[in-house]
Order: sequence, then C-alpha cells, then structure tokens
Amino acid sequence: MKIEIRPHLYLIDDDDHASSLVRGVQLLSAIEATGNLRAASGTLALSYRHAWNALAEMEGRLGGPVVAMTRGRGAELTELGRRLVAAQRLIHARVDPLFDSMATEIEAEIRSAVSQESNVLKIHASHGFAIEALNRHAHRKGILLDMNYRGSVEALNAFNRGNCDIAGFHVPMGALELPVLEQFSALLHRDHRIVALATRRQGIMVAKGNPRNIWCIEDLAHPDVQFVNRQHGSGTRAILDLLLEQAGKSGRDINGYENIELTHAAIAAYVLCGKADAGLGVETAARRFDLDFVPLLTERYLFVCGKKLLADPRFLPLKELMQSSEFRMEINRLPGYDAVDTGMVSTMREAFPRFFRPGGRKGSEG
Repeated sequence: MKIEIRPHLYLIDDDDHASSLVRGVQLLSAIEATGNLRAASGTLALSYRHAWNALAEMEGRLGGPVVAMTRGRGAELTELGRRLVAAQRLIHARVDPLFDSMATEIEAEIRSAVSQESNVLKIHASHGFAIEALNRHAHRKGILLDMNYRGSVEALNAFNRGNCDIAGFHVPMGALELPVLEQFSALLHRDHRIVALATRRQGIMVAKGNPRNIWCIEDLAHPDVQFVNRQHGSGTRAILDLLLEQAGKSGRDINGYENIELTHAAIAAYVLCGKADAGLGVETAARRFDLDFVPLLTERYLFVCGKKLLADPRFLPLKELMQSSEFRMEINRLPGYDAVDTGMVSTMREAFPRFFRPGGRKGSEG
C-alpha cells in the first residue's frame, strides 16, 4: 500500500470554475528541457496538435503568452512561462516532504487498523536526499516505516521523549563537529547507538554563473545579496550560525536571514525563482535545480537509536537494506553524497571520540 498526497495548481475564474494547470505546466517544463514543442509533446505522449491546443488554451486563460515559437530555433518559455514552471518547482520543494510525512502516518494508521497490531518502525529525521532514497527502497522491500521529517533538534527531542524509534540528524566533520555536538549534548547519551547513513557536502547554493560573486560566508553580508535561511532547530541553520560566528558576523549582517524555508530543495527552488541570491544546503539540491554550488564542508548524516533496537526484528531488515550494494550505489549517485560507511553501527564513543572521551564531560562509554 502506498498513499501519496500531491499539490496541484488550479486557475479559478469569476464563476468559481477551477481549471487545472498541472498538465500545462508539465508541458512547459518539457519545452524548457527540450527547447522544442514537438519533442516536448513526445516526452509527455501527447500529439503535437493536442500540445499546441493546450498551450493556446492556457494562454487564453492566463491572458498572456507562455511560449515563444521561433522558426528554425524551436520554442522557449516567456517570462510568464518561466515563472509558472519555477512556481510549480517551489511548491513541490516546499510541501512534498510535509505531504510525504503525512502520507506515511496515514499508511501506518491504516495498516494498524487492518492488522490490529503495530510493527512499524517510527523515524523522525532531518530531511535529505539519502533519507528520501531510504524511504523509497524500504517501501519497495516491504519494510514498514513511519517517516516524519523534522529538524535535527526536533527529531532528537522526539527520540528522547520516546515518540520515535530512530532519529536522523547531521553533524559536520572537522572544526565544527564539537560546537555542533555541544548544541546536541543534552539529547545524546553514551548508551545510545549510532547508525551511519551517508556523508554529504554542504555549501552555498547560488544562481547559475554566480552573478553576485558569492564565494564564502563573508560574501553573504554584502548589502546587495539576498539570503534565504533554514528554520531554527535545523542542523543547517546551526552550521550557518557557527560559520558566521567564525567569520565575525551574525544574522543581523545578512539580508534575508529571517526568510525561512524548510528543506534543501525549497532553498534551491527559492534561489532558482530569483527570490534570493544564495542559501545554504547540500550539493544534490543545487544540481537538481541547475544552480551553482560553493562547497564549504562535509558532514555525516546519522541515525541515533537505543541499543535494544539493534536486535529488533523491525530494524534488522532496514540495516540489511542500508548495507546492500544496491542502496549504496544509489546514494553514491547523489551529487555530493558518499555511502562509504552506510549501515555501520557504532557506539557513541566510536562515532564521536573527541566528544565522548574517557573522563570527559559526557563520561565513558557504557
């Protein structure tokens, strides 16, 4: 069983009649990708005549052209057409993770009602492309997951309250590791276990060609640069604040610091739409939205769970999936991701030797 919740664009006329723009925007996206109406219609399995009529109908309803046709040069989107495609991308980037979480909750409730038992593994996790891939693979394998996308701090809080079995969060490698772990210190305990998912590159996403010449954190403070940020409690927001502190800056120095989006994809879509010049996020999001990417650091995406869960029948198939060559290859295909330690289980001291050191503030391993 798979439940999906998806947003749709509708145009409402004066008589409250709703006309869907979904198919039309799909056609515009295909034209943008192919540069040709005939090729775009073939991509969507539409006849050329049907595609032409669909464009004419959409232009009539919107009151302006969405495609410019040039003899011998194919077709290209007008400003109106580009804005429609960008708006659709931004909508999906913003709400798809939320809808996916809601869909898995509904699936779990239906399964529980049918079977009168609950054997679903509950995961609260910071959103990312590797965790999306894990959710897809688990569903195909029949592994029951109740996946909820939350910021790192919120996910760890849920785990400590007993509201989930596993929490997903990310920690930078190198100089920022200890400062970030300090922020999580009340939520990580020496008797927990860590399961590695992947490493990934974080950096600054900018428009193609980097027109604002943004090459480092200090450049975000330029008065002509508009930024888009992640929400408070997200790991990416914590990393940004630490990088700003290292550079002798703060959020007050950044135009748009209070502009919030909830996922890496939404940040990328926001930049693509021209609503911001830069945002912090993972490389995969930048590549998928055809943005340039300025790498800043590598981080580990990790799961935390209780020691007893490692022998739980619900967890063992998930661990086997993560350690499979098929899943690791998919992670390695994501730009900026690396599956070198995927599925590896470690103690807290093994995962964070500088933080959970013998005799240190967090104490020795149990």
